[in-house]
Amino acid sequence: MKQAFSVVSSEVLLRARAECLLAPLGVLFELDTVADCMADPVIRPFFGRCLQKELMPRMEKEGRDEAVIAACRYLAFKPSSLRVNDLMDGALESFRLYLLPLIGEDTPCLTLSLCALIMLLAGVRRSENGYTLVGSDGSSIELTMDQEALSSFSRLSCDMDAESLAYAALADERIWGRDLREDEGLEDRCARCLEDIQLLGLSETLKRTAAL
Repeated sequence: MKQAFSVVSSEVLLRARAECLLAPLGVLFELDTVADCMADPVIRPFFGRCLQKELMPRMEKEGRDEAVIAACRYLAFKPSSLRVNDLMDGALESFRLYLLPLIGEDTPCLTLSLCALIMLLAGVRRSENGYTLVGSDGSSIELTMDQEALSSFSRLSCDMDAESLAYAALADERIWGRDLREDEGLEDRCARCLEDIQLLGLSETLKRTAAL
């Protein structure tokens, strides 16, 4: 991953990772912008925990603190150009690129962000131009990218039992480019996380994860 992002500044890379993390949560919480996510009393501490414990340790140390400050300032004060609905087309591709390679046994926040994305995209429906998703304001979001992956998601439902949903979503190579069940322990962690979201709700699950 270091080579792949060698020409990208730490600030830009962190902003991209943060947008991947926050946009699906913003849609699920019915918020309008990334800045709203940064100010939300549930999402903000979750993001802070993820930033401190999971994202920052995976950044180059040189200039890291300055990059974090600049990225967070940008995310918090650029609401007009960072609407969560606008970030959803291509969100899956961005997640595969920026966040998926970071997920491991010690990344509960990133694992939860993966599960939130699965829950959200399991609700996509076929439309004239591709697939649609209900946006944070109740409008339809047209998803034109990753059509093959979205086709797979359209066969799933967020109401499936957690183990079946985790198995079906992670195993589909059309979604991720490989079988994510091969990552040791990921299927079990996702199944538990999806079950928490279904039983406790996303808000409570975020709070519990932020407190770890």
